[in-house]
Amino acid sequence: MYKNTFFGGEYSYLIPLLLCEKKIGHVHSIFANGFNIKMGDSLIFIGTKKNGLLPFGIHLTSEDTSRAISHLTINENVFWNEDVLTLEFKEMTMSLKNGTTFKNELYPVNKNHQYKDQFANLKILLSTHDQSTGLDINIGEFLKKYADISDNNRSKEEQFILWLIDAILTNDPSLLEKTLRFILGRGKGLTPSGDDVMVGILAFDSITQFLPDIFFKKLSDLVEKEPITTDVSKEYLRYALKHEFSSTVTNIINLIGSNKPLLSDGAYKRLLEVGHSSGLDTLFGILVGMLAFHKVTEHF
Repeated sequence: MYKNTFFGGEYSYLIPLLLCEKKIGHVHSIFANGFNIKMGDSLIFIGTKKNGLLPFGIHLTSEDTSRAISHLTINENVFWNEDVLTLEFKEMTMSLKNGTTFKNELYPVNKNHQYKDQFANLKILLSTHDQSTGLDINIGEFLKKYADISDNNRSKEEQFILWLIDAILTNDPSLLEKTLRFILGRGKGLTPSGDDVMVGILAFDSITQFLPDIFFKKLSDLVEKEPITTDVSKEYLRYALKHEFSSTVTNIINLIGSNKPLLSDGAYKRLLEVGHSSGLDTLFGILVGMLAFHKVTEHF
């Protein structure tokens, strides 16, 4: 039977190794801007660059994405043919032969930098943003309560964010697990808001390395060993734990590390536009990471 052939224009440098290790899978989910295949226990996104270049992504044009989706059914089998660098579906093939790899690079930064100007800049930008996060936290109000320790009028979500910062500061394993269990998977969507906050915290850690080892262990254990969140979100978190992020996240982190204003090249706006609230939740996570970072550095 004749099969349509599509060509992955850009794909993550991590994809070939993953496919060589996990050659058999199925179509996991289909969306307007692409689809996920599950190879072994790992997801690969195939589709447009609407949300940036993904660390587990094979990216197509919008036209090819729409055409490819029309040939797919949920749960149909997928095979990786290593000899010709092609994913084989029921009615089509996806070739990587003429594609180009990408890596969302994080720029080296001064490890002694305190990020005070960037912290002030991000606080101003997010404090004046009208929309609440996916956790229903108004960031401006949260920052006011954070500054006023006597203010006990906090929502449950706000309190758990504060406990998370305390857990990072004290290396308290029981408090850390309690807060992670509350935040992970919380909120709606393919990537729940609490998970996006975690990605933001890990993104800021990628240039500061302030998070304790126990944070990575507890978060990794929950993601890998328990059905605590969605499959899609689990994949983002897996990569974030290795400091691999989408280009929209990497661009804002590189901007923070470079000491340039956050609105200087549109990176802030591009991240803010991702998903219904995913971009804002990730930016809030970066801010939470900054709050924790300053507490940790003051503590030591």
